[in-house]
Amino acid sequence: MTRSPINVALVGKTGAGKSTLVNVLKGSAVAEVNNNAMPCTPHPICYEVEEAGTTYHIWDTKGLSEASEEAATTPLDRFLKFFAGIISPDADRQLKNFLRGKNPKINLILLCVDSSKIGTKAQWKIYTKVRTTKKAKMAVVVTRMGDGESSEWKKICEDTAQYHCRVTLDANFMEAVPIVTDLQDQRVQDCRDNIMKLISRCQSKRPGFSMS
Repeated sequence: MTRSPINVALVGKTGAGKSTLVNVLKGSAVAEVNNNAMPCTPHPICYEVEEAGTTYHIWDTKGLSEASEEAATTPLDRFLKFFAGIISPDADRQLKNFLRGKNPKINLILLCVDSSKIGTKAQWKIYTKVRTTKKAKMAVVVTRMGDGESSEWKKICEDTAQYHCRVTLDANFMEAVPIVTDLQDQRVQDCRDNIMKLISRCQSKRPGFSMS
C-alpha cells in the first residue's frame, strides 16, 4: 500500500530563509533565494523530497512582510512599509487559507526565523497567525546561524516568544540552519539530516508548543 506524502509547510517573514531551507533539503539550488524585503515566492510551491522510503512534499510559502511592524528610517523603508500595509492582510489571509485547506492537507508547519531576529517581537507574532488548526503540528527552524551566534539561541527563542506572544516553545522541536554558501558543504549536509530528524520527531510526537 502506497503511503500518502507528508506535507510540510515552511512559513515565516520575507527573507527568513525558507527558500534556502528548501535548497538544503533538496541538496541543490532549486528554489530562488532573495534576501531583500520583497517576497520571491508569489504562491506556495511544492518540492518533493524522498527520505528513508517516505515522500515529503515541502511547501515553500509566500513570505509575510514585517515592514509594517518596524520603524521606517529611510525612503526605501517607508516605501516598503506602505507597500506591506497593502499586501500584508491579503498575504496573511492567503496563508491561513492554504494551511487550513484539505488539498494539500498540511501535516507540519516549520516556522522559519532569521537568527539575527530571534529576539524581536515581529518574528514570533507570526506564530499566532498560523496556529490555525490543532491538527497541524509546528516546529521552529532558525536560519543563517553563524559560527559566532550565541549558544543560548534556543533559550532566546523561548523567552522572546513567551514574553511577546505568550507562546511556550519546546526546545526539543527546534533546529538551526547555518549560513549556506555551498550546498555540498558537510555542515549543510549534516544540517539536512538534523532537519529531517526534526520532521520525523514531529510525526511521532506532537511538539509541546502552547499558548498561555
